[in-house]
Amino acid sequence: MYKLTALTKLILAIMISIASLITNDLYILSLLAFIEIFTCFYLPKTKLLWSALGILIFFSFILFLIQLVCGTDLNTSIASALKMFIMAVSLLLLLQTTSARELTASLVKQLHLPYQYAFMITAILRFVPDILEESSAVRDAQSCRGFKPSSNPFRRIFDYMMVIKPMVFRSISRSENMALSLQMRGFSSPKPRVFIIDTKLRAIDYISMILFLLILSLLFYFI
Repeated sequence: MYKLTALTKLILAIMISIASLITNDLYILSLLAFIEIFTCFYLPKTKLLWSALGILIFFSFILFLIQLVCGTDLNTSIASALKMFIMAVSLLLLLQTTSARELTASLVKQLHLPYQYAFMITAILRFVPDILEESSAVRDAQSCRGFKPSSNPFRRIFDYMMVIKPMVFRSISRSENMALSLQMRGFSSPKPRVFIIDTKLRAIDYISMILFLLILSLLFYFI
């Protein structure tokens, strides 16, 4: 995936998200989830990636339980959990394999999106891995202070408030520092932006998009 341009990876992420939204077939959703997990095994093994996958699996399971408690049937509950997992992992793979600069350059140069909006989108996406890193740092700091989550899964949700509160304050501080840095660098300047990153689509990009579209078409046709 590292050889593909940012625009191609963004299109693939959107395609797989739309495919998961328009179907409730558990076989198709399971195959899409399997494709994403299989792709993760070909990426460099980082603690952040697998921690994020673990968190997404946990929240998907929570969503599944909430759906069941609210009276939703079993198939719909499983489908809802899989849809959330698929869309979140597609975003995670995009962030894991694409730098913010590449994504911003593609949005501005190829999609002709105004730079301010493109930067806003990439900044929001960039906050996802940053928050995951901060959550890991906060958990380590709390563990050093003797914090230990309860073995009861329901009690553990309330225990993690000890982790969430410091994360919120650190995120607010990070946002203020970013706003100050952008202001000092003339972010609101009307002058056109110049990017040195090559965003042109290559043969491998077109082949990847056509191949992925063909796979999705075959899934929906035969299943």
